[in-house]
Amino acid sequence: MRKLWRPSKPTKRTAPDPTVRLKARIARLLERLATAEGTLEAIHLGHVDALVVQGPDGDQIFTLEGADHRYRQLVETMNEGALLLDVQGIIVYANARFAQLVKTPLDALIGTQFRRFVPEAWLRMVEALLKARGGSNAEVELLAGLRARVPVYISSTAGWDVDMQLTYLMATDLTHQRRSQETIAAERLATLIVDQAAEGIVVCDLTGKVIRASNAAHRVAGENPLLRQFADVFRLRTADDADVAPTIVASALRGEVTSGLEVTLNHHADAETTLLLSAGPILAAEGAPLGCVLSFVDVTDRKRVAQERQVLLEGADAARIAAETANIAKDEFLAMLGHELRNPLAPILTAVALMRIKAGDVFERERGIIERQVHHVVSLVEDLLDVSRITQGKVKLECAPIELALIVSRAIELASPLLEARGHRLAVDVPEGLVIDADATRMCQVVTNLLTNAAKFTEHGGDIAVTGTTGTGSGAGPEIVLTVRDSGIGIAPALLARVFETFVQGSRSSARSEGGLGLGLAIVRSLVVLHGGLVSARSEGPGKGSEFELRLPPSLRSRSGAQQPVAQPHVESAVRPRRVLVVDDNEDGANLLSEALSALGHTTRVAHDGPSALSLAATFRPEIALLDIGLPVMDGYELARRLRTSDTAVPGLRLLAMTGYGQESDRRSAREAGFDDHMTKPIDFNALAALIERTA
Repeated sequence: MRKLWRPSKPTKRTAPDPTVRLKARIARLLERLATAEGTLEAIHLGHVDALVVQGPDGDQIFTLEGADHRYRQLVETMNEGALLLDVQGIIVYANARFAQLVKTPLDALIGTQFRRFVPEAWLRMVEALLKARGGSNAEVELLAGLRARVPVYISSTAGWDVDMQLTYLMATDLTHQRRSQETIAAERLATLIVDQAAEGIVVCDLTGKVIRASNAAHRVAGENPLLRQFADVFRLRTADDADVAPTIVASALRGEVTSGLEVTLNHHADAETTLLLSAGPILAAEGAPLGCVLSFVDVTDRKRVAQERQVLLEGADAARIAAETANIAKDEFLAMLGHELRNPLAPILTAVALMRIKAGDVFERERGIIERQVHHVVSLVEDLLDVSRITQGKVKLECAPIELALIVSRAIELASPLLEARGHRLAVDVPEGLVIDADATRMCQVVTNLLTNAAKFTEHGGDIAVTGTTGTGSGAGPEIVLTVRDSGIGIAPALLARVFETFVQGSRSSARSEGGLGLGLAIVRSLVVLHGGLVSARSEGPGKGSEFELRLPPSLRSRSGAQQPVAQPHVESAVRPRRVLVVDDNEDGANLLSEALSALGHTTRVAHDGPSALSLAATFRPEIALLDIGLPVMDGYELARRLRTSDTAVPGLRLLAMTGYGQESDRRSAREAGFDDHMTKPIDFNALAALIERTA
């Protein structure tokens, strides 16, 4: 039973003077201080159960047990968790709120290590709090049950109970606060995303009123759209709806989605903005509508650029079609030009051949001049047509192993009239064994063009050298090299880079004795490239001659298969007479050809149109029919088909097409119509005679 302790009542004294009164007052204060210290010591030692305090209203008794009860009631009912830990970190007291935080029964907490409720990641922080022992605090997490964690704010204070060192902990639940902060952070992030979005973003409530709008949406609207009806701010229209905004908003609020709808925003009469718009609902967790969101992108500039691009594309297409049309027209014109030029040349050459048959050596010089000039015109026509065919990729090569020496030999034969006429000295050094894979006709054309080019641009009596050898290409592989060198007028540096372009020529004399159209070297380069080779030109300048070099890959096939020189037949008379029908609307050409064939011993008949030819064939029964393609009434193709299929058709009749059209498509059409052979005007009479002779 504890005693009731009463502090002694101070004794009243009267001081005789001020000094005595001051000393007496100091003594009383020291006495009261001693009394207070004694009271505190008694309370600390637990020797006191109550205090009696004397005052004007009498004595008042305060029991410590009552104060402790009120204190405990306060601690037990507060919203913070409270703990008392001993020096080993064992829980010696916990309130009910802390038990709720860690989801552990209250009676199971007492005597348990506090660190049991601390996740491993937070142990160091908690240990630092306990060691600090005074005024420390931190945000940590505590374990709540088996897996859950609860964020708390812990403050620690050091204390004593009699002779026991204690640590007081207060734990405040931060769950709701953190959720609120996360919500605020999420809203701020959403606001930031909306404001910074390049697209216009507008959020509307259930009434269609704008409650949030991005900066881009403000710019597009041209005014502040907030707290106004979307349809009033954004006056949208489509091709089918002059006021489509209310419809879009209503559709989104019903839960429907609009994607990529092109709409026009009307600012005023002279300004329109094209938008690509999407819209959809905003739904609560249970699916109830909360509003709608609309997003749009200003595609005005993009649409304008697309329209301009479309105009450019249409212009380009139109230009391409025009170019293709012009190209077709050019091809047709060149083909017609070739036909019209060849037709009058054909009877000239035939007349020359007839003169040679009838008159022998008489007027031989004059006949030679006529033949050379006609062949020159023919070569010009062929160059024009070749350029057209090559640029369109219509040249088809028929490559086979062939000796380079054979090609050079044939080219020299073709160029010899010009070489002889200009009195040039020609040196040739092309050994056998240089085999290439080439189209013999086209490669012969290449070398001929180089020789004639050298002959034309070299003064009378100049030197031309043709050399063949092997070399090493840029890829370190073997190559066959052909060089044509002359002592002519040379090539200026400015012209050297363009010498292989079409219609490019060096300076001419006033008499234009060199002739030509400036196509020969362009054809050379194109044909060499088609053969997988390269051609180059070199010259030290005007007056110092020039050198052209071909570099071609060697043949990988057997050398034994290479073509060898073959003697060309020269027809002087027919070995076996034939019945030959000549059909041509050019009367001079038809009659002269008939007369020349008759002079060789053949029996001939002439017709100038298709019906006449059919009628004549029924009685004449020809073995060979020479048909022009461009006939009146019916063309040569139709005539050929009828000669093959009519009731009076001659078995074994051989059909030969004679035409001024010499392109590959013309040859193909002739084969499809049933022709056995195709010859381009002007016809080489010796070649025609040889062909007739070979007919079985």
